Amino acid sequence: MNVDILFPINAQSFTYGVPKEFQDHIKVGCRVRAPFKKGSKVGIAVRIDRDGAIHPRARGGKTFTLKKITEVMDDEPLVPENLLKLVLWAGQYYLSSSGLALKNAVPGAFFTGRKAGKPRITYDSDIRKKEFFELNREQKAALAAINSSENGVFLLHGVTGSGKTAVYIETIRSLPDDRQAIVLVPEIAITAQMIDRFRASFDSGVVFYHSGISVGERITQWQKIRSGEVRVVIGVRSAVFAPFTNLGLIVIDEEQESSYKQFEGLRYNARDVALARAQIEDTKIVLGTATPSLEVFYNAQTGKFRYLKLTSRIDDKKLPPVKIIDMTKAEKESFSFSKELLDVLRENISGGHQSLLMLNRRGYSPFFMCTDCGHTYKCPTCSITLIYHKDTNTLNCHYCNSHLNPLDLCPVCKGSKITCLGAGTQRVEEELKKFLPELSLQRMDRDSTRKKLSHHRIIRQMEDRKIDLLLGTQMVAKGHDFADVTVSAVVSADVALNLPDFRSAERAFQLFTQLAGRAGRGDVTGRAYIQTYEPEHYVFDFVRGHDYEAFYRKEIELRKELSYPPFTKLIRVILSFRNKDDAVSRIKSISNRIKKMNPSPAGKGKRTGIEVLGPAPAPVEKIRSLWRWHLILKGKDAKQIRQMAVSIFDPLKNLKDVKIDIDVDPVNLL
Repeated sequence: MNVDILFPINAQSFTYGVPKEFQDHIKVGCRVRAPFKKGSKVGIAVRIDRDGAIHPRARGGKTFTLKKITEVMDDEPLVPENLLKLVLWAGQYYLSSSGLALKNAVPGAFFTGRKAGKPRITYDSDIRKKEFFELNREQKAALAAINSSENGVFLLHGVTGSGKTAVYIETIRSLPDDRQAIVLVPEIAITAQMIDRFRASFDSGVVFYHSGISVGERITQWQKIRSGEVRVVIGVRSAVFAPFTNLGLIVIDEEQESSYKQFEGLRYNARDVALARAQIEDTKIVLGTATPSLEVFYNAQTGKFRYLKLTSRIDDKKLPPVKIIDMTKAEKESFSFSKELLDVLRENISGGHQSLLMLNRRGYSPFFMCTDCGHTYKCPTCSITLIYHKDTNTLNCHYCNSHLNPLDLCPVCKGSKITCLGAGTQRVEEELKKFLPELSLQRMDRDSTRKKLSHHRIIRQMEDRKIDLLLGTQMVAKGHDFADVTVSAVVSADVALNLPDFRSAERAFQLFTQLAGRAGRGDVTGRAYIQTYEPEHYVFDFVRGHDYEAFYRKEIELRKELSYPPFTKLIRVILSFRNKDDAVSRIKSISNRIKKMNPSPAGKGKRTGIEVLGPAPAPVEKIRSLWRWHLILKGKDAKQIRQMAVSIFDPLKNLKDVKIDIDVDPVNLL
């Protein structure tokens, strides 16, 4: 008897023999210990050949006998069959390995022997009961449409504050008692409010699952899910692999968010993996958002997904008017603030209301410059400027996480005129404390939320009205529901508008519209403000009126003209080199090889139907001392473009000093 074992490493499965003492109780999905190199590893049995004999195999003219497993660690499968199918699909679809997919799907502690732990949050005493109103006409229509089908994909497109969460909950409540649900959210910060809402309806049948919990807690939650003790899992990206065996529904809240995409290792998109899982398990999936991704909205418009719309807020509350503040003309109180916005915040505080303020750049200043010679401090291992963090007095790289201690004198000209240019959330926080000293302020970004449960505590403080103003990066714009927030504002819209990526306008529209929609959810009408040095950018024409459909019509024509998704599929191949000169010579050879495989001129595609862009230096040319080149494959035939990527990748993967990453369906090209 032979068994194929999948280890949580970047490799496909390995075949081992099964000793007689294990043959009666080994099962697909069980953990198995087997010899590996000079030691042993724990993996998952993914295929058993009960008729296969342990026999010599030929390798390079020599014969060898299959190594034998040494232990079967589970009486019953740890990983259910449906999840194994998803793991194998993910490894194949993302042109990666099934082992890497397994590593993402199953907590590593199951392979290393770590023990379970107790959750840090006790919901029985901490639960915030939420008042639920009877569904309105549009919500009832959406619920009826979803409940009318056992499977399929639904886009629930509802303006901010239209009650999409209530539809999610009622849909789950309508499932048979033995069916389970996965609810994905884009940020850990959103889980606190989501859990309250779901716990109010399903009590202890809800668990949360994300990277913010400890290794031991993750094991505990995973075991509860696997055993069927819970009915609903709420979590971020990795929760798409929750080991339910009788799944009835998957919900992807804020489906458009790029945080569903993993950018290292297995470069999967949780939304797309969820779509595949719903198909594998023949269940239904609801994609909810106020600002759909263009690909999803296109699929809804062409009938691939069922389209459900919520056009008004709960109790017909008005969407906040959005004012664009032209910073080229506005009277300024500081580097970051116009007098108008500071006056609005001051008035809002005096009225006893709360405010949300977003700047999508953390740290104190993005440029630490010598004004004598113009020298800017750059990361020695990445081709980006270092961000000054005043709280630690360090220059930090947000790509490789390295840091330097700034010197009093310029390292180039020895001048002493070192100046901070630009603003991050730390500098905005400092300015707010100066101009509004009476303000109760909390900052929420990656730097201020490193400690466990810090997101949870900040959300609680906002709900308890202990905070007048919540300042943060884009995480403050997503999914929060604070009844007393009546002003939301973007400090600098230009940070999001000028990225060298074809999705930059779409991302900017989504972010600004989502942030504006956080205001005015209670009894007082909200207001939204956006400061920018580019007030004529076409994105603002649609943000002012919260007009997604008009934005979609303009943007989809641009996509069609340029042959970008949803009209084509993209695969990005990233080549990383230790030496810059070696990179140039290697790239010439690789480019010639690609031309032989795809001899049609770029953009014509008459021979293969595939357009190859590059190889060219990546926009962020250097990360962690590796020089990065990339090429983009564009084509309408998904199968053909994947075959092309593999044909390029396979001959290169054994080259020394070259690191190759393949990104299927990239969400950015940086």
